[in-house]
Amino acid sequence: MSRRNFTRHFRANVGLTFVKWRTRACVLAAISRLVAGEQERRIAFDLGYDSAASFAAMFRRATGVQPSRYRRDYVVDS
Repeated sequence: MSRRNFTRHFRANVGLTFVKWRTRACVLAAISRLVAGEQERRIAFDLGYDSAASFAAMFRRATGVQPSRYRRDYVVDS
C-alpha cells in the first residue's frame, strides 16, 4: 500500500490524520505517567521526543497547559 493510500484509509477509518492520532496517543500515555509521578524528561524520551522541551511544547499545544502545571493543578494527591 502506498503512503498516500495508507493516509487516506487511515483518516477515513479513524477520523483523524495519523499525526493527530499519534499526538493524542502520546498525550494520553503522558497523562497516566504524570499522574503516576514519573519525571517529564523520562516520559519525553520514552515517547520518542528528542528533548523534554519539545515534549512540553507538544503537550501544551494539545492540552493548553505545561506538563508540570498539569501535574500540579489536575492531579489529586491521595
